[in-house]
Amino acid sequence: MKRLTAQFGITYFTVLSIAFYISDIAVIILGSAAAVAFIVFMLVAKVRKTVFVPAMALAVVIACAVNIGFTYLYAEPIKERYGDSCHDIKAVLSDDPYKSYHKYYYKLSTTEIDGDKVKTNILLKTSRPIEIEPDDTIVFTSELKTNENQYYTSKGYLLAADNYYLDYDVIEAQSHSLYYYAIMLRRYMSGIFDTLLSEDTSPLAKAIFVGDKYSMSLTDKYNFRYAGASYFIVVSGLHFAVLTLLLYKLLRFIRNRWVVFVIITLFILMYAAVTGFQPSVLRSGIMMLLTMAGRTFRRQTYPLNHLGFTGIVMPFIVSPYGAGDIGLILSFYSTLAILLWATPIARAISLKDKFGVIYHFDPKGYLYKLRNKSKGQRSASVKTSDVITMKKLYNTVASMILVSLAANMLVFPISVFVFREFSLVTLLSSLLLYIPIYLILVLSLAVCILFPLGPIKYIAVLLSYPLNMLCRFVLWIVETLANLPFSYIRVSSVYFYVWLIVTIILGALVIIFRRKYKIFHFAVLISFIVFVSGWLITTFINLNTFDLDVYSCKDGLCVAVNYKGTLHLLSFDTKYKTANDIAEDLLFKYGRAQTVFCKDEKDLARYNYYMDDKFAISNYLLYDKYNQTKTIENEIRFNKDSTFILDDDLTLTVSVGSGKPICYLISEKKDVLIIPRNYKLRNIPENMRRPDTIVTAEIIDDAEALSCTDLIISASKEKAEEISENMASCCENIYTTANGNVKYKLR
Repeated sequence: MKRLTAQFGITYFTVLSIAFYISDIAVIILGSAAAVAFIVFMLVAKVRKTVFVPAMALAVVIACAVNIGFTYLYAEPIKERYGDSCHDIKAVLSDDPYKSYHKYYYKLSTTEIDGDKVKTNILLKTSRPIEIEPDDTIVFTSELKTNENQYYTSKGYLLAADNYYLDYDVIEAQSHSLYYYAIMLRRYMSGIFDTLLSEDTSPLAKAIFVGDKYSMSLTDKYNFRYAGASYFIVVSGLHFAVLTLLLYKLLRFIRNRWVVFVIITLFILMYAAVTGFQPSVLRSGIMMLLTMAGRTFRRQTYPLNHLGFTGIVMPFIVSPYGAGDIGLILSFYSTLAILLWATPIARAISLKDKFGVIYHFDPKGYLYKLRNKSKGQRSASVKTSDVITMKKLYNTVASMILVSLAANMLVFPISVFVFREFSLVTLLSSLLLYIPIYLILVLSLAVCILFPLGPIKYIAVLLSYPLNMLCRFVLWIVETLANLPFSYIRVSSVYFYVWLIVTIILGALVIIFRRKYKIFHFAVLISFIVFVSGWLITTFINLNTFDLDVYSCKDGLCVAVNYKGTLHLLSFDTKYKTANDIAEDLLFKYGRAQTVFCKDEKDLARYNYYMDDKFAISNYLLYDKYNQTKTIENEIRFNKDSTFILDDDLTLTVSVGSGKPICYLISEKKDVLIIPRNYKLRNIPENMRRPDTIVTAEIIDDAEALSCTDLIISASKEKAEEISENMASCCENIYTTANGNVKYKLR
């Protein structure tokens, strides 16, 4: 009965998180099947006595009922009443605003909508900053859209407002909540880092210590992503555990365990508030509180039970949809994997001496000496000082590896399923970064405590030097790993689903033949072979891909180049619904773009509107007619004819002689002219009028002056026929997007 809470809570959380991502019908079917199974289990005495099996079936039923109940009693009524329509809104800013990918984000808690008292959360996005502070009230009129971004939905934001030129009024707060002071403390700590550290290292320290990853440069964030180390720049359970355990050790001189418990509890609450009550931090905080409570009350603690308890309570801190928060899911299952598998893995990689003595370092931090059990000798613990230095070093390194390995056994498939990508250097980055990251955490805490203390602040100044060096070292390691060949892999849908289906079938065989360990080894081997084979095949296909993709968008023009799996987006001129669908498709297939071309500021705003912060863009090529001086990262501005090297065999020439930019793509074998809408022949330079391929969305007057082999028309069926009749004389072959996307081979 010791792990009943664990099994119930883990099952409940798992089902609730799955229910967030599947359809309502699937949730109802799953819940109904579990209800029938529960009744059957209760009728069978042998099964009923086990308790665990009926309890797990009941957990499934409750999770499905909670999800469906929340959906139809709260979420859907809110969406139906206020979604996709314009409203007068009065709301309070509930958290610190932040900027990401050229957008400003404001988390609002409404007090009134259209004059009625309504309590819900809205995510406001603008292109310009709003002068507003937490707890202030903002009054504005805007169209509210149903939030399609699952990340923000899991945070409790069912509605979103996208306004680039928002008309608003701000009412200053007369009083403040306790959380307001936590936000001010976070800002103060960030100011300390900005004062003591250099411009390039301060954002990393802020990301690691207070969770402010938005201050980091896009290049640094991409490097962490490609190195498989993004979890280091998000305050997680690991960060929380390190600081809490450090504080616990520092308080050993206090003999009264109740005083220690109160101090650590206050620290957990304060740090959770300062870091914005991140779900992964709250999960770790609850588990740490339960562990400390057990020690204080002198009761034996069971970490799996603590994890199960957090699985029950965590989704309700935000909403039942909170179980779908990907940060919480990864934190939850990485902890579960470490608790279940770290020790067995440790024994597998431990050292043995000539007497058959095995030394290993377990996840709780204790060194053990396990004697040969075949001779009837019992295991005995030993102190670290009794083990030679080399074995201690080995076991320390091995412990870091095994914790990462155990965590990734569950985190890897979840990450691949959600993000469609993975890093081949994750384990290496974990090994190299664990110690420096935790040293940064400890030094950051010391600096933030000492700097405000008058004359003692000079100690903080001294500590800032090694902190600065450590941050630079981490940035260098991450950049190096991110730039290794094939360090970062994007998974195609076909390859991933084949691997997933095969793995599920193999998993079922393992469950059926659970007593035959050879089946397990066989299943792991086959799953690994299928995964690696799919990756190699996909990589080979991408290395030989050189396509021009013209998307079907009625009378718009969306053109992209896929060069060896790298996306270059050269035109994205279409209406809302079509643009949204194309953006989702690009996100699914690529996840990022190396280059996007913007013919003006409005084009830049369109990219930011549809791509949002979920689609990574490395470089913006922006035509700046008025030569505005702006130093925005990853923007390359130009106001004259320019040539850009996009890739090894791909060059983009842009002519702006007419005041409007036109793109001429030069590849190894074919040249492509992309004619934007509302463009006249006289504005096309003479040297661009005879390419191999022309892409257009409209009729070009005097088309006989143009010449090409292939003409690609992006238009509706009726308009495509009209363009074909008028421009047939300038080409040999005509392709249209009237019946779907056009994939044109450039090689």
